[in-house]
Amino acid sequence: GHSDARAHRDMLTTSRAPSIAARATTATRLSAPRRAAFAVARASNDKKKGFFEADLVNDLKSVDGGETLDGLASGNVEAVAGVVGLASTVVCGYSLYVLQNTGCGLPPGPFGLVGGLEGISYLVTGGLIVGSAGKKIVTGSGLPAGPGGVLGGAEGIAYLLALYGIFVFVSMGGDLPNAIPTEGGKCFSP
Repeated sequence: GHSDARAHRDMLTTSRAPSIAARATTATRLSAPRRAAFAVARASNDKKKGFFEADLVNDLKSVDGGETLDGLASGNVEAVAGVVGLASTVVCGYSLYVLQNTGCGLPPGPFGLVGGLEGISYLVTGGLIVGSAGKKIVTGSGLPAGPGGVLGGAEGIAYLLALYGIFVFVSMGGDLPNAIPTEGGKCFSP
């Protein structure tokens, strides 16, 4: 009776989201019609962005190179990850461009250094996407922006490169070269 109404009111008016356990306990104490009303009210109060929603204008306003440099100087993990991620996306973008126009990725280079950098860059870029998507599924938001927005920028570019990579893959008919040069391969031989 009264405790159901009070619990329902408290759940809707609290400024801080209650824990999942507290919500579950309150919901189980409510009658079925009240549980339905509670769920609808709770869902309408959620302010989470949809999976593909973004606030590009405010995201771009938050970008600050000086803040990123300060973060790098202090060893901030998000700043380091963002800068490494941005560098990786540059290598991946160039690699995809070369792949689209030549049918082959970047050449191995001396001692395989260029090809190795290319491979590591794809792993880092893929890691940004997997980490971001995983966090988005669990928490409703992607990676943190990081100092000066550098990590969020790397995240956004990584998603764009994934789309570009799909485009390149489809435009090549799914015929990609070997990742590791093989004897008699279509691109580079060891």
